[in-house]
Amino acid sequence: IATTTQVVLPLGQIHRAPEPYCTLALSGHEWVMELIIGYLKCIHCELGMYVHVFESLINELHAFCNNALGHTDSRYVLLEEQLAIFLYSCVTGLT
Repeated sequence: IATTTQVVLPLGQIHRAPEPYCTLALSGHEWVMELIIGYLKCIHCELGMYVHVFESLINELHAFCNNALGHTDSRYVLLEEQLAIFLYSCVTGLT
């Protein structure tokens, strides 16, 4: 006796294979640059701001840095990555 299994979906609902949200296999600075360059929709979800706002904020932080008042690249972590880490933790609540 063969048994079959059938999934019953509500009328009008079509089952689609899940699509990956983001297919980046990068980390660190490469992840930030890939978000800026290639994933314009993802950057808003990941960092909570659009790319033009992120770039403006980076420019402002660099301008303050030139006046010795603001942030700068650390020895191993660039300012873009530092800002992305901060924003990502604010958006997701992860520490």
